[in-house]
Amino acid sequence: MAQDTSDSNSASSYDGPNIMGRGQVQVGRVGADPVPIRFSFNAAGTYDTLLGALRVGPDGNLAPAAGSYGVQGGFEVAGQKASRRSVLGLSYSGNYNHFPSLPGFSGFNQALTLAYARRVSRNLEMNWTNTASSTNRLLGNPLGLQSIGADPVSAPLSELFDTRIYFVNSQMSLAYRLNSRWQIVGGGNGGVVRRQNRALAGVNIYGGDSGLLYRVNRRTSIGVNYRFSHFNFGRSFGESNIHGVTVTVARQIGRDWQVSASGSQSSVHTVGTRRVSLDPVIAALLGRSGGVEAFDSRQWVAGYSFSVSRRYRRSTFRGTAERAVVPGNGFLLTSLNSIYGASADYAFARNWNVNSSIGRNMMSEIAGSGNSFDSWQAQVGVTRNLTTEISMNGSVEYRQFELSTQTLNRSGYRFTLGLSYSPTSLPFGR
Repeated sequence: MAQDTSDSNSASSYDGPNIMGRGQVQVGRVGADPVPIRFSFNAAGTYDTLLGALRVGPDGNLAPAAGSYGVQGGFEVAGQKASRRSVLGLSYSGNYNHFPSLPGFSGFNQALTLAYARRVSRNLEMNWTNTASSTNRLLGNPLGLQSIGADPVSAPLSELFDTRIYFVNSQMSLAYRLNSRWQIVGGGNGGVVRRQNRALAGVNIYGGDSGLLYRVNRRTSIGVNYRFSHFNFGRSFGESNIHGVTVTVARQIGRDWQVSASGSQSSVHTVGTRRVSLDPVIAALLGRSGGVEAFDSRQWVAGYSFSVSRRYRRSTFRGTAERAVVPGNGFLLTSLNSIYGASADYAFARNWNVNSSIGRNMMSEIAGSGNSFDSWQAQVGVTRNLTTEISMNGSVEYRQFELSTQTLNRSGYRFTLGLSYSPTSLPFGR
């Protein structure tokens, strides 16, 4: 739990809202611990087999490519700066990838998250998070890094093609404590996703939420929340309005365990267009087998969210499961998305660190075409500290796609091996 510095003469720093609020600022942490803001420069060799899959070309058609060796260079800056009443979390990752045999895949990829939490007064807390990204990569997308802390509901993390994507999202929430037991929370969010290829839909996102939290005891809280979201895909694709109610339970077990669970029920109203097969007689008259029709769909969908984290002396573990309405991936629009994942970090032999993650993502369109998407992804990375400032690192990433249309099913690996330099003479976070 965060410290309540307003009730103490201690000069200890503030680390974000307590268990009754929206949680600590996770951006700029390594595992469960905040770290000072530091720079890191890196260079690596890569090999990506997913480049051999079909991709969307500049003309909007599917174009074949081939797996290729490449090089990349970039820098990162991450960490937290805390004071007695506020905390700033920063995470930026940027790199340039160059593939000599496939220059069309070369380019800059970068992602930034800036989070700020402040205790405005004795009873009022504010939390503001901003995320931005530009990438053309399925594997190696910096937005998918755990340190970035992107919202999985709105962030474009389930893309199908190596086409340039631009993403910006901002969220702000306020929590007002009525007394030692009750707290009112509320906030708003807005963002955009733009895909360079016009065959894939972009989306404008905005919404808001409000709720009431009750603190059962020092380590447990329950709450109920109402949320509204709007997805606008443009005139040719349609839009969706989502109204939902969520019940949440959060529990801190000892000093090292954090558990939260929620269930929701949402009303999804979607207006758009979809392709349909024509009656044989009409098809013969028009000379084509399919057409486009407008539709107006209203459906109720159930969702849930569960997360558990555990901190050990040399390692951390986190598991998540979530089912929520999302704006899709440009090919699928408003969809019901189920995410299951686990990640772990382990430090051993003083100079070695291993991090790993595995996850599954299942997405099905709520209205429209009714297509579905299933993806597996796994990653393992190893870091060896050569000196206090220089480290060697390597990683393997795997991703598998399966679509109901069966025309885009594919899988691929990405291998990296390189060096990282983090000057200890440039700390800013303390």
